[in-house]
Amino acid sequence: MSVTDFDEEDALERTAGDRGILAEVIRFTLEDVPEILKGLDSSLNDKRWQDTAKLAHKLKGTAGAAGASRLFLTALDLELAARDEDTDSGRYKSSLSDAFDSFRSHPGVRRLSSLDAGGDA
Repeated sequence: MSVTDFDEEDALERTAGDRGILAEVIRFTLEDVPEILKGLDSSLNDKRWQDTAKLAHKLKGTAGAAGASRLFLTALDLELAARDEDTDSGRYKSSLSDAFDSFRSHPGVRRLSSLDAGGDA
């Protein structure tokens, strides 16, 4: 299975094929993820594993809804590592940032995030 930065087909399935709703989900994701990443940076630095696991879980849900496959899988890995209090969980910070940067710069994400609620550009 190949992991993509943005799985538009999967994201459309989650929104019953409604591009307008998907556009809203993507815009929410683009707004919300930077704050989640800041929280993860802090919780990882302070080794607050429970907070890290909760934030990774939130990121996983947000990424999954938007079709951000690589970000979703990286968040899942971090969530599991944090639950195990893996002291090397900090290695996920750059992977999460890279996955988010790739998602937000994906042509499909840029196209959909510019749509209005009715699905029109």
